[in-house]
Amino acid sequence: MRETIDFGIDLGTTNSAIAVAEDDGVHIIKNNDGWDYTPSAVWIPKEGVIHVGRRARERTESDPDNAYAEFKLEMGAAGAHRSFQRTGVSLTPEQLSAEVLKSLRQDAAVEYGYQPEAAVITVPASFALNQNNATSAAAALAGLGDHCPLVQEPTAAAIAYGVQDASDSAYWMVFDLGGGTFDAAVMSKRDGELQLIQHAGDPYLGGKLIDWALVDDLLVPAVRRDLGLPDFARSDRRWRKSFAKLKLEAENAKIALSRTASIEISVDIEDGDGGTEPFEYTLTRGALDDLALPFYTRAVKLCRDALAESSLRPDHIDRLLLVGGATLSPGLRELLADPVDGPGIPVDHSQDPTTVVARGAAVFARTVRLPRKPRKAAPGEFTVELTYPAQSVDTTGIPVSGRLSSGSTVDWTQYAVTLSNPDGHPPFRGPRTELSQDGAFYTEVAIDEQTKSRFTVELTDASGTRQKLAGDTLSITHATVVPGDAVLTGTLGIGKADGTFDPLLRKGTALPAIVTKTYRTTIPLRRSEPDAVIRIPLLEGERRRADRNTRVGLLEIRPRDVRIDLPAESEVEVTFEIHASNREVLVTADIPLVQQQFEATINRSELLPPEHDELVDRLHDLEQRLRGLQDQAEDAYAEGARTQLEDLADQNTLPQLRKEVDAAAVDTGAAVTSDRRIRDIEAQLDDIEEGIEVPGLQRELWDLLSVCEDIIEQAGGGPSDRRELQNLRGRASALGEDATPADLRRLIKRAREFQVELLRRTDQWEYLVFNALAEMRDEMVSRAQADAAILQGRRAVAAGDLRTLASVNERLRRLLPPGVVDEVERKTGGVK
Repeated sequence: MRETIDFGIDLGTTNSAIAVAEDDGVHIIKNNDGWDYTPSAVWIPKEGVIHVGRRARERTESDPDNAYAEFKLEMGAAGAHRSFQRTGVSLTPEQLSAEVLKSLRQDAAVEYGYQPEAAVITVPASFALNQNNATSAAAALAGLGDHCPLVQEPTAAAIAYGVQDASDSAYWMVFDLGGGTFDAAVMSKRDGELQLIQHAGDPYLGGKLIDWALVDDLLVPAVRRDLGLPDFARSDRRWRKSFAKLKLEAENAKIALSRTASIEISVDIEDGDGGTEPFEYTLTRGALDDLALPFYTRAVKLCRDALAESSLRPDHIDRLLLVGGATLSPGLRELLADPVDGPGIPVDHSQDPTTVVARGAAVFARTVRLPRKPRKAAPGEFTVELTYPAQSVDTTGIPVSGRLSSGSTVDWTQYAVTLSNPDGHPPFRGPRTELSQDGAFYTEVAIDEQTKSRFTVELTDASGTRQKLAGDTLSITHATVVPGDAVLTGTLGIGKADGTFDPLLRKGTALPAIVTKTYRTTIPLRRSEPDAVIRIPLLEGERRRADRNTRVGLLEIRPRDVRIDLPAESEVEVTFEIHASNREVLVTADIPLVQQQFEATINRSELLPPEHDELVDRLHDLEQRLRGLQDQAEDAYAEGARTQLEDLADQNTLPQLRKEVDAAAVDTGAAVTSDRRIRDIEAQLDDIEEGIEVPGLQRELWDLLSVCEDIIEQAGGGPSDRRELQNLRGRASALGEDATPADLRRLIKRAREFQVELLRRTDQWEYLVFNALAEMRDEMVSRAQADAAILQGRRAVAAGDLRTLASVNERLRRLLPPGVVDEVERKTGGVK
């Protein structure tokens, strides 16, 4: 009987695999076709019949209305589903993924005689929380339990590599390019423990994009030309079957080009009149590499980002670990090995990149104990619930704790436990450990290096008589490598009423984690206004602007939810709590004034795929903004901004996005991808805009400080003035190259205030005020009175009469209209 989960599953966009960890190592479980992996595809030809794997993948070409693949990219998107026309069945991405998991469980049953009751499932490190939740939901639907452990793909891959690595200390980078996602992860191995140090990734960058680039950029133009079909387009549903064929053939050709220099593509294409025409195309490895280069370039840039964020250089990293079928491409491997254009890290080819994640997941599963329901003790019986590591890199000092229970009332202080392993080398017998008043104990054991160590918990009473104890055995295995603490790969926080993102749990935080922060409401909640609402968006991302991050949930508080009227500026204590195994997040908002607490969990239904028309409009706005920034960067000589714009061009960002937006008219997955990509580019343009603004703001700041110095010199400023000037200059210098427009504007505001303070002590002040007020003459309530006052002021200036000029300034101020009329109280608000 297994004590640990042992089974690991790589649930992939294109292919999935299952592995099992045994005493003699890790084994991939083959499917009925004898393959190490199963295509992540589902075909429903008739009611009650579901095919998963190779046959289903082939049917995506010949029967695209009843066979689907690549649904992983839509995990967590509300409303996403695939309709099987022949049966009228509609399945969500979670349900489709569950069918793949069921197939893998059945493959295990063929080999072992039973289906695994639990498994560790891998997810991309770049998956958002709603996508992780969707994966857990798929696991539950497949019969793998409601709390299926998730492990990030780079961590699983590093574990698989690490098991074969004898070094005690190392830094590795995982380069994980799968069918639909990309992760670049910096991993640390120290004293047998693996830890994810830093991560950068893209949940929509993978081999699928290369396949579609082959279709859109090479095959479609050739079809239009050779077959005379000028309206042959992916966004036209009439050609859906033909595009399904082209996509599958493009993928097969890409795989074949890993072993040959060229390949012939042959497809029967619909002619639009009910018939078909043969289409042939010769695809070369060189053409493939040219098309794939922008995607490879983006992946390499993300590697460099992960290094920069971890404050490491390429020479600090021992090896680049290849993961994912796309890394078998010779063109990609040449790029990765290039010392200039690649990451500059030695590449490790020792593992099979198509199965390494599943094998690592199985190794991880060996460290996770199978969940067992606590046994309730009958009267006169004793049971024990034990807590211990299933594996350990240490051989001594391994903690074991437990809590005993009984169906009768027991004075636990009269009992003690002893842990023993008589078959150990040497045999182990621990000290007699007395129980606490609640039946708990803690002790430490030693284990063997070569074999699994099995211990028995012996319970004795005050006289030394041994008592019968249920659940009294445990096993611990020595391991060369174990996973460290799970970490958060995306920052979590809330969107504030002013549109900014306030992080609560930062990227890289060790899990589990909990944090609380206090905010204040921006509007009142009155029970007489039932439509009022306080909305607290729950966000995941790294951007300062709230709308540039991914909304993964929403917490709402309405008048009907509170017992009394809630005034504006009421305190709201927001708490984020995240668990380690399944990354489930609980968010609570506590309002002390009414002593009430409101809960929200991260909800995948928050991510609604946008409509195609909305995407088209957003893309149009994006292109206009990009053109404007290109001109501004040239005019401002902003080198940093120009470099960022060149990077966007090198990665073929906009042309690829246009294709995705076009495809979104008929493809929900493309709509989800487009939405994410547009927000990413908008955030990049935010950074570029800042890069353009910063040089001008820096010049403005230093000019202003120079003016302040001149005033001090001319007016004989005191020591305190000189100290303040020196302080402002120090703060300006400290901002350096990392200065943001917001930082500079705050400092410019303070410098202006300082300038005003200096001028108030000089004869210049009233003159400056008069000139400013005179320029506002057209805004004054009585132009006749304003003209008379301005005329008097000019005479005062000519005569050097400061007292009269001050009086004129006061009269002019009174002629200005009152401040901006207060806005009508909004019906919705948030926190600040």
